[in-house]
Amino acid sequence: MTGRRESPLRCPITGEPLHDVRVIPLGPVTGELIWELHAGRSEEYGWFQAEVISKPPREIFPVHRPGGATREMHIGGKPVYAFPTVWDSTNRRTPVDMYDPAYWQVDWSRLPERDAVDVG
Repeated sequence: MTGRRESPLRCPITGEPLHDVRVIPLGPVTGELIWELHAGRSEEYGWFQAEVISKPPREIFPVHRPGGATREMHIGGKPVYAFPTVWDSTNRRTPVDMYDPAYWQVDWSRLPERDAVDVG
């Protein structure tokens, strides 16, 4: 399995492209489902990653490094450990392109207002 060099993953706070993007193929971990780890770094907000399992990710996680532990961020004074994506709010049984950027966007209706973000 060859790795991709591009990812639809964007900074969940700003929506801007990330730096040092890495797409790490994890292989068929469960049955024949394709698993990938997508990670990238925002200069302002640090590293983020998403695990993709043959479908768009349900969440984007702030992490200390690719493949590392989740880190806490604060938005509006509340701790946030993951950013739910638009895909998580849809009918996930519908077949879609797992790299469609529309499904990788953050669903801000399920989070505090993003006007006060602290990297924590």
